Amino acid sequence: MYEVKKAPIGRFEAYRLTNTATGEYLEVLSGFGAGINDLVVENGKGDLVSIIDGYRSEEEVMRTHHSAFKGSKLSPFPNRLTAGQYSFEGEDYQMIVNEIDRNNNLHALLHCRPFEVVDTVDGSDNCQLVLRYQYLGTDQGYPFAYAMTVTISFGKEGTRFDTSIENIGQGSMPIGDGWHPYFQFDNGVGQLTLEMGAAKRIFSLAGNAVSDTHGFESGQELVDMALDDCFQVTDTNVPFVVSMTDPSNEMKVQLFQEKEYGYCQIYSPDSRKTLAVEPVTCPPNAFNTGESLVVLKPNEKWELGFGIKVLKTQ
Repeated sequence: MYEVKKAPIGRFEAYRLTNTATGEYLEVLSGFGAGINDLVVENGKGDLVSIIDGYRSEEEVMRTHHSAFKGSKLSPFPNRLTAGQYSFEGEDYQMIVNEIDRNNNLHALLHCRPFEVVDTVDGSDNCQLVLRYQYLGTDQGYPFAYAMTVTISFGKEGTRFDTSIENIGQGSMPIGDGWHPYFQFDNGVGQLTLEMGAAKRIFSLAGNAVSDTHGFESGQELVDMALDDCFQVTDTNVPFVVSMTDPSNEMKVQLFQEKEYGYCQIYSPDSRKTLAVEPVTCPPNAFNTGESLVVLKPNEKWELGFGIKVLKTQ
């Protein structure tokens, strides 16, 4: 049986989607950015392990979120917007700068907003949590109203995150989307084997060379490799899959993203304990470059999806 139950973190609303037979669960921080806050699964040894690095206390949310953005929904764009400035249909806009040292707006607006819980559904094969946020266009620099519905499923086939965005304003609006899960590993990321589908590396803040390939086609151990890179999917006929094989837990963690998420940002923090694998619809600064930027007309909807699966390797 799969059930959805409240599991607040201090004053922030959170829910756990739980397999009552095994104790496995997905935790969603609905009251703060709809964050993917924990995922506890059975590893190849039969033990329950947490593979998502999230916030474990209210104090941690308040103290670290501005630099970590753990698990959050990234909207109306992911990544960085240079100087927080852009132009759209002949008008210039200035958003706040929240990445002061680099003079950027980072991850836009919804990463810390409380989402409304629309529905919870229990079931024998899976359960669902349905969240909604209605943005009224009132924040500095983004006067475009839209409604977002996020349907999160947890069950026998893994975990899915489906997003629907509708323009509820009077004019066209620019938009992008993404998620920011951090995967964690007891023995660090250096012992992981990373494998990815067809993509090219288009940007790196870690000093890696831009190229038409990425080097992980057949799997490569990360060892001491640093990543803060954006990859563009080059085969949209099949879901793009990022696989992280963890030998210490005898399991392979897979993130798969459907074609609307045409890019993947991967970041390895200096701690070397976690790896952020971010499905995104556009590269950094897309509001200025126009690269893969989506423009929605009034009443137009946009549907997107990605998911996480865990496979035992033994």
